[in-house]
Amino acid sequence: MTHQIIKSHQHNIKNFVDINILQRIQDTFAKAMGVAAVTVDRSGTPITETSNFCRLCTMIRSTPAGLARCQWCDAEGGRKANQLRRPYAYLCAGGLLDAAAPIIIDGEYLGSILCGQVIPMDDQEAFRERIIERNIPLGLTCNEIDRAAREIVPVPRERFHAAVEMLSIVANYVIEMGAANLAKSKLLKEAQERAALKAALQEAQLRALKAQINPHFLFNSLTLLGFTALEEGAHRTEEIAYSLSDLLRYSLRNISTTVELGEEIKMIEQYLAIQKIGFGDRLEKRIEVDSDLLHFEVPCMVLQPLVENAVIHGAEPLTRTVTVVIRAYRQGGYVVLEVADDGVGMPMEIVEAINSLRFAKKNSLGLQNVIQRLIGEYGPEFSVQVEAFPDQGTTIRLMIPVHVSLPEESDVFADWPFISDVLSEVATGDEALQSSRINEAVHSVADMNLVDLVEVDHKSYESQEIQAEMIKS
Repeated sequence: MTHQIIKSHQHNIKNFVDINILQRIQDTFAKAMGVAAVTVDRSGTPITETSNFCRLCTMIRSTPAGLARCQWCDAEGGRKANQLRRPYAYLCAGGLLDAAAPIIIDGEYLGSILCGQVIPMDDQEAFRERIIERNIPLGLTCNEIDRAAREIVPVPRERFHAAVEMLSIVANYVIEMGAANLAKSKLLKEAQERAALKAALQEAQLRALKAQINPHFLFNSLTLLGFTALEEGAHRTEEIAYSLSDLLRYSLRNISTTVELGEEIKMIEQYLAIQKIGFGDRLEKRIEVDSDLLHFEVPCMVLQPLVENAVIHGAEPLTRTVTVVIRAYRQGGYVVLEVADDGVGMPMEIVEAINSLRFAKKNSLGLQNVIQRLIGEYGPEFSVQVEAFPDQGTTIRLMIPVHVSLPEESDVFADWPFISDVLSEVATGDEALQSSRINEAVHSVADMNLVDLVEVDHKSYESQEIQAEMIKS
């Protein structure tokens, strides 16, 4: 998303992106790619904690001159990436390979995500000599710089190139997330001022929810995971790739449509399977759905925000096991969709606000989106009930009137199930089939003009050196 650049610099990344979420994305990227990573503002000042930093760079940044030089270098790398509108690979002032990807939201350059601290495998000694030469002026000894440099495991240039490509995907995802949050906050403010914008607000909330599972990011992540599983035989990677591919297929086929409740439940099972990998024995599930309701049609993605709230707010803060229960049953003239947990519970003021449909500005946005959509679909006959008790859990019931008929499912994104099926086979097929199907999927997406990654000229970073004039002068 790039528009005319705003020069007033009135915003920063924290205005648009949840820093805790950004930190988790950055940590996961650094661990998966085996590189260091940090997110900085326009001036090069970090806005996240560093991820996977090597001892050499930590040592350099421990000196006042080294810290000033590194932040200046990070700012220059981000500025150049912003000028190019693509990731920029370069030799940093400390003598290591780095790369920067710009974060541009609503036309304004806000900072960059950086990765690197890499020594290429094919040029180790020359890089170490350059590292020593550039960092002795900081007051560090030759021996301590050399020892720290030799702790950095050299990597093939191809792996660094792959990390830069993945950095582009991560930056694009952060941009989409920030743009979605920006759109949501603007529309929420307008809705408070003018009730006539209610319908537009509902659509914006749905788009913000859809942006949380961004198809470009997920597709490229699944491709990376598939190759990782292929090369390493990693069964946990296979499991994640399989579950994520099902989620991708579901979200792309069913956005803005109605689905059978059975499909929604299958998607929830895939979501909880992914969460189970991280939570282990701390998370259990139980699903109780009347068999005659499996074909009952509901708006898609109506349960996922409730289940996510149960996991993140009900289970994550606790060390004990928490069980999430999903139920569907008939009660009078209603179908009741119920999500319950025996975790933290919900503050009583939020419970009362939800039951009276008086939402606080920043509380339970996911649940607000769901309720607004259901009111739009079913009118005043729809209702919601919330019960909660401290350290005993929360129960949310969506009361859907059964006599309301919903529109038939659209065929939008009909080609995407093929791609997600391919990605599922990446996780389960033999090596020859995996390689063939990955190539087939990539060509299919390219033909559909849905992949929008900027090609990076990785071989030109020697001519793109950022000169450390601050330290040389």
